[in-house]
Amino acid sequence: MKIKDNAFNVEAKKTTIVQLEDLLAQPSDQKERPCPGCRFATPDGRTDRKATQFCSYSCPAAPKQMSSDPLQYPIEAGVVPITYAFYTLRKLMPCWSCEGHLDGLDRINKRPKVWFYSTSSFYPKLISQSLSQMEAEKRLTNSWMVKILPFSQSMYTITYSLEPFTLAKQKSERESLSTLRTDLITIADHLRPEVFKQAMAYIDRGSLTPFNSK
Repeated sequence: MKIKDNAFNVEAKKTTIVQLEDLLAQPSDQKERPCPGCRFATPDGRTDRKATQFCSYSCPAAPKQMSSDPLQYPIEAGVVPITYAFYTLRKLMPCWSCEGHLDGLDRINKRPKVWFYSTSSFYPKLISQSLSQMEAEKRLTNSWMVKILPFSQSMYTITYSLEPFTLAKQKSERESLSTLRTDLITIADHLRPEVFKQAMAYIDRGSLTPFNSK
């Protein structure tokens, strides 16, 4: 079935465009520190605590700065890059993550994933489309997806999960876990530019999509 553009609410279209423009207006990690409340002194010891030239997921303070319980539960090394990438989007906030683990028989018993909230229900769609684009361009070894979780810390929010969908065949599950973690680094490296590209495409195609005001 084909749904005509005029079946969509005009106000909803405008709201989505505003949300996309708001996302695109968010500063990069080189303009504003992404980690919540970060006041980590820069390595040279001379620049002020708001400087951003050393900001990246390689920052030694990142695993603790990004955690709500930094002493007991710093972010696991394998998901530091993707957690950091979500923080650079600023409108999609990570709330739980796991780097993936093997059991005593070298089998994957926990797959890597990150849960996040979104200030707009449209933003997770941009994440999903970005994953599809990366997969189509053969940047990823495995298939990844975004899904809605049936629970949330608040009745007024929706929690999403970025997680593996299908795993490419490997010689061992240990190797599979390694490829999943490598995929997460790739996703982290491209997440913000890909999401922004998807957002700009929706705005640019406004006259040809349901976002066009009637």
